[in-house]
Amino acid sequence: MARQERALERVLADGPGTPSWNAALVGALMLATAVNLVTVALVGTGVWLLVAGTWPERILGAVEIVVALVLRPRFGRMPRHTLDAAAAPTLYAVAKRVAAELGTKPVDAIAVDARYGSGCTVVGPRRRRVLVIGLPLWETLTADQRLALLGRASTRGGPSGAWIQTALDALTTWADMIRPTPELEAARQGVVDANAFRPDALRQNTNISLGQALAQPLQNLLAHGVLALHRLLGRLDDLSGRQSQYRADEMAVRVSSTTAADGLLRALLLSDTARFAVERAARSGGDVWAQVRASLVSVPDTERERLLRLARLRGDSTDGSSAPTYFRIQFVNRIPGPRTAGTLSGEEAQAIDEELLPLRTTIANELRSEAGQGLSSGSGRLGSAAPYGRAERHAGVVGQGERRWPSAE
Repeated sequence: MARQERALERVLADGPGTPSWNAALVGALMLATAVNLVTVALVGTGVWLLVAGTWPERILGAVEIVVALVLRPRFGRMPRHTLDAAAAPTLYAVAKRVAAELGTKPVDAIAVDARYGSGCTVVGPRRRRVLVIGLPLWETLTADQRLALLGRASTRGGPSGAWIQTALDALTTWADMIRPTPELEAARQGVVDANAFRPDALRQNTNISLGQALAQPLQNLLAHGVLALHRLLGRLDDLSGRQSQYRADEMAVRVSSTTAADGLLRALLLSDTARFAVERAARSGGDVWAQVRASLVSVPDTERERLLRLARLRGDSTDGSSAPTYFRIQFVNRIPGPRTAGTLSGEEAQAIDEELLPLRTTIANELRSEAGQGLSSGSGRLGSAAPYGRAERHAGVVGQGERRWPSAE
């Protein structure tokens, strides 16, 4: 916690408007570039050996290309519940207006899902930025807090994050290919058993055992080295991500107000309450979103204060790689606020609600269906309540092979 507090003080000392580049981000990009260049080198040498090499060299070149294909970046797909710009003109217009006020590039698409949070991800070969809004959070925010959320989204995600995530995925794949697996051990034992009654079985099995004794320590050493690089790159990525989160919170203040940004962050402390509220509402058969709003509004101030103190003591964050939510709340209250608070007009807020109505209904029906399946199977939790994680912050719900999610906003 002391380290996190020092990080907050450094960000505050740098002052508002400081560029998001920092030593951790530069280090992460340099290491990610070195890792990704290995994949590029495999493709280049593989093609060259296939074209100009002898037959043994061509076999090696084919193996290199296969390995490069396994290591290739996963561009991902658009989220399932993506809003078409023609069907949600007001929401897209507000998002573009917010980006223009902040001097950033607007998101290319906006999607919604059933999680309590939000995130920005990058998908497709064209690296399109997609804002993913969790409806349970959106439904419980005021108009000003929704504007703050859109302000945060305008600074989240980007090509540098996708580049780093590609390197992290490549290192994970390298470790999986290098280290011994139970399947390989079973295959080796199968060869030993098959040769057990052959005349030269003793010599062959001795050779196999000797090969294993020499290769396994080397495999373990290489695998541990690759995993150490993965931990280092992940650590640098987390450090740069925490600093960029403070800058995103600053954008939320600039586009709305200190009060709105503070309220948005305090709403994130109610994630557990919101999850159970969504589960109860999905099982009740009534208006899911009205019941979720009523449940969170009914949380007393004493409980909210208790959660804030608990977040301070435990260093709770929206995911393991984010800055602690308590310090983010302190940050938005210690930086200068805007001269005039931004807000959504009543007409804009109503139009956005109408544009989201079809997907609100669709996701509510999905939650009811999951609730029914959970009751029939004895499960007590809805699968849609999974948290957002590192990948979506940079590149992927969706972005990196749909294996991991962006950090919750």
